Amino acid sequence: MENMFCGLQSISIARISLEHKKFAVVQSNMVRCATNWSIPPKVCTNCWEQFIALKQVEYETKHLDNVTSLDNRTCSQVIYEDYLLSYSYDISEALSSNIWEKSRCHSCLTITWNFTANDSRVEFSNQTLVFQKLFLWRECVVNYTRHIADRNNSICGYCKKYFDDVFSYYWDIYVEPNVEFCVDIETTMNDTFHLWNDVWACAEKKDRKRDTAMVLITMAVLFIITALFYASNYIQGGGQTRIFVRSQRSRLLSSSTSDHDLSVSAYSLLFL
Repeated sequence: MENMFCGLQSISIARISLEHKKFAVVQSNMVRCATNWSIPPKVCTNCWEQFIALKQVEYETKHLDNVTSLDNRTCSQVIYEDYLLSYSYDISEALSSNIWEKSRCHSCLTITWNFTANDSRVEFSNQTLVFQKLFLWRECVVNYTRHIADRNNSICGYCKKYFDDVFSYYWDIYVEPNVEFCVDIETTMNDTFHLWNDVWACAEKKDRKRDTAMVLITMAVLFIITALFYASNYIQGGGQTRIFVRSQRSRLLSSSTSDHDLSVSAYSLLFL
């Protein structure tokens, strides 16, 4: 009987050790992938396979109910509850919440989970697929840098069409309320803006001319509005104001004159 218990205990320990090592492998794969795609951060579109594998093994380790230890505790309880800390749980939770969720991966793809059949599937959102136009822009940049002899114009003119396509699509979605991109796309677009505007200064001259024109137009509009405002006030109220002041002045003059006349009359009466 004692040998049987020892055998069962050995089987339980071996099973727990096997599942724990399996869990460690998928966790390390996810960490490696996330680290490799951290500069710039593009975990959603490049590490989804590792994330699915991680969540699948996590599900399996939480449902090891058919194997128990001598104290009738399941393998899942041993892995997650027997000790003060469960590093497996903490690492898995960090990968899920601090990396996957903070990257807003749900905005780029949807995972249909099927843990029982080990058949979870991923579907990329339409905006993610359409945004692959960006690779055409990158190909244009690569072609420009490779074919130095064919540079009849700057990279700004050479790749302008591809940049405009990407920017227009991104901006149309960006301004919509309650719509967001995952960090992968947002980072890619920020890098694109940085190269286009800051490194190559493609938009500098155009934007400067556009900004100057807008400033001149704005100043002209403000001048016209101000002129119309004062003109309307002059026409509607300016004349009446002058008449009002003039009439007041007339009254004052009349009053002064009357007082003078009264003084003269009084003086005459005194000396008559």
